[in-house]
Amino acid sequence: MKKLIFAIALLAGVCFALQPAFAQQAADVPDLTSKAYASMKKDDVYVVMFTAAYCGPCRIAKKEMLPVLMEKYASAENVHFYELDVEKDQPAPDGTFLKDRWVVDSLPTFVVVYNDAVMFSAKGYSRKTSQSLQQSIINKINALK
Repeated sequence: MKKLIFAIALLAGVCFALQPAFAQQAADVPDLTSKAYASMKKDDVYVVMFTAAYCGPCRIAKKEMLPVLMEKYASAENVHFYELDVEKDQPAPDGTFLKDRWVVDSLPTFVVVYNDAVMFSAKGYSRKTSQSLQQSIINKINALK
């Protein structure tokens, strides 16, 4: 019995110790709000993932797909990646929200924006479709930059 309790405690300790490493990997995507976007330069390419804390596919995409895309375009000065948490969003000075302007009605939604216009939008994320989604985003970024 003591060995079982020790093994459970050890496993819990290892999981707890690894949690910050996984959280750090997923936390590298900068946050965005409608308010902040209103003052940003519009002639750059913005890739925005709309998300929420309760969205499981959002967490997976943030951990698996966004880091790959961000690394691919790390040296591109005019390509920016953000996540916008719809529950924490702050309205633009005119009172609007990007989710309404860009017609985001499900999570996650990936939007590629250039000159303040939506050039690409895709809803949902799964491991089955991640490669085609990633390639679609890459194709659109390459066409715009």
